[in-house]
Amino acid sequence: MLSLVRKTLTDIIESIDGNIIMTPDIMDAIDSIADARAPNKWMYDASGAEISWILPALGAWVTSLMERYN
Repeated sequence: MLSLVRKTLTDIIESIDGNIIMTPDIMDAIDSIADARAPNKWMYDASGAEISWILPALGAWVTSLMERYN
């Protein structure tokens, strides 16, 4: 999960800087973070199966990620 979060955030920065093309997945992640929600890519895989915990707010999701990491 940590590598997926890191990759998404790195891709957002790189696309804003103009180093990579901004894809629909990156735009969805930006929109979700702007709305204080965890991006769907962090919670579900391509088939729609749940790959992480579901929490309504980004802050709670990140806090849970940090607690699980520790």
